[in-house]
Amino acid sequence: MNTLLPNLLATTTRTVKPETLLFPENAATDTSVDSLFYFIFWVSAFFLVLNAGLMIYFAMRYRQRSKEGAAHGHTHNTAMEVTWSVIPAFILAIIFIWGFRGFLRMANPPNIDPQHEIAVTGSQWKWDFTYPNGEQVMGSGTDMAALHVPAGVPVRLSMRSTDVLHSVFIPAFRVKQDVVPGRVTQLWFEPIYDPDGDTVELSVPNPENENEVIKLYPNVYDFYCTEYCGTDHSRMVTKVYVYPPDQYAQWYEAMTIIGPGKNMIELGSELYAQQCTSCHTVDGGAGTGPTWLNFYGSTSSTNAGDKLVNDDYIIESIRNPGLVIANKPDGSSFGNNMSASFGGLTDRQVRALIEYMKSISEHGNADETLVYGDFNPNGTLKAEEDADAGDGDPEGGADAE
Repeated sequence: MNTLLPNLLATTTRTVKPETLLFPENAATDTSVDSLFYFIFWVSAFFLVLNAGLMIYFAMRYRQRSKEGAAHGHTHNTAMEVTWSVIPAFILAIIFIWGFRGFLRMANPPNIDPQHEIAVTGSQWKWDFTYPNGEQVMGSGTDMAALHVPAGVPVRLSMRSTDVLHSVFIPAFRVKQDVVPGRVTQLWFEPIYDPDGDTVELSVPNPENENEVIKLYPNVYDFYCTEYCGTDHSRMVTKVYVYPPDQYAQWYEAMTIIGPGKNMIELGSELYAQQCTSCHTVDGGAGTGPTWLNFYGSTSSTNAGDKLVNDDYIIESIRNPGLVIANKPDGSSFGNNMSASFGGLTDRQVRALIEYMKSISEHGNADETLVYGDFNPNGTLKAEEDADAGDGDPEGGADAE
């Protein structure tokens, strides 16, 4: 199931150790952050030692040796005052120019292949990642989704928040950027793959045979939220996996862990268990939202009048949860309790939920032959001639029209 990636079994082969004085190893091509940081550090250390040393020396060398007479000293020295003003100003100008050039480089990414642009969604308290093929790697509860990127090419993260202020920080890449509600922010980096560095062993499904697995060995680095965002802020920590290009291509093909032959009803059932079970029951019992038992095909009483529960109704309820709100059997409202983060489900995932709801409704008329490969990324049914051959229904999706 792509929401949790349960069979990405990782075994750490080396512990992550810092390889510089104050930073973890630099796993990106940009070294300007380290250079500027250490320039400021050593300049500060030099003047700290110089000032402290002179202060101690002068305190001892020119201490008052007797109580007779008052000590006298110079009240003004133009050359010295000019010196200790010009030299720091010159150093600060170097730091400003150096830092501003680095800022411009970070704020203006190079031309990036759309295949290397990843959407990041922060919410209390997890990260979700949507890849260019429309599929998602999502966190759930205490299970954190990881970010997977290729080495040797620029990668851009387009980031948004569904609730409060978050912040992405990847120390090994020397990047940090706030994730702000109502805005899309971005950062970019070009990772490096180190075959002798810290790696994990990942077992992922073989796209050509879902009964087999293949082994991948990406580098692994920390991925933090560094903006206090509520109770479980400290647990909003995950990993970044950096692959050599050929291994990333294998992971990318297998990333969904939803083979083309995955039955849509089964997929919808798994999605329900991971995303929906806390609010919706499937046995007719009471819940935060309407029960799904016999819900599809029924008439639902809502704040906008009676509505037929069909595909459009369900899609609208997931994509715009506050637009139409269902009423309870006693006529009172369920209320707008559904998080907007569910709008991040892919269209094919929503399609799977619909097929599952049909299967548990006496009005549903579910098609048990439909498989994942029968649908386009936008959730529409593929034409018969385009349906994935050998992945389920031999007639493709034509029988579901």
